[in-house]
Amino acid sequence: MSWNLKDLQESLLIGSTLVEGSTLTEKEAREILAGRTVQGHPVSEAREILNYRASVEWIMGELEVAPYLSQDLVLAFHSRLFQGFQGEHGRWKSSRNFTFLSDGSRFDYESPAKVEPLMRKWLDRFNQSKEAPNREIGADLYYEFQCIHPFEDGNGRIGRLLIAYWFHWKLKLNFTFHLNDKVEHLRALETASRGDRSSLYGFFKKKLK
Repeated sequence: MSWNLKDLQESLLIGSTLVEGSTLTEKEAREILAGRTVQGHPVSEAREILNYRASVEWIMGELEVAPYLSQDLVLAFHSRLFQGFQGEHGRWKSSRNFTFLSDGSRFDYESPAKVEPLMRKWLDRFNQSKEAPNREIGADLYYEFQCIHPFEDGNGRIGRLLIAYWFHWKLKLNFTFHLNDKVEHLRALETASRGDRSSLYGFFKKKLK
């Protein structure tokens, strides 16, 4: 199976960046990654996708040395993702964050005080080998990461890359994510927030090969 930066750009990195509200098209994102200038967009959007690629390249190198994910590695990944941006990066969130569901109700992510112990538990499950890995466990890990929402920003991009690595490491599968997956992805997460993960499992089943 394929696990290299060139393939990840097409199968994950572009879609995972653009789904977070970027005004770039997929074609424009490819132009930027090829080193060309794209007019009519904030410079920050180009920096976001270039940072993402550089951060992924870095963590791929680290994971080749040792396959286990650590807290320090995740925090360093976050710091590199936001290199050149204002704010405190490379640390867990210090303020509560939340989202609004389609019915207008508010969904609160875990509080800052709970992030570190929850992430230690999450990393233990991510790395452990006692539980036979399967697609549902991977989907659960992704959902749990998004519920913790450990950072002020970047949770989607980081969570999708980490779970792509988990599927590669544990099951030798490719996880793909494109811009047109946005609506189904959000609906699956919302359904899971109401206690039903069947749509989330279905989403991952379609996006793995």
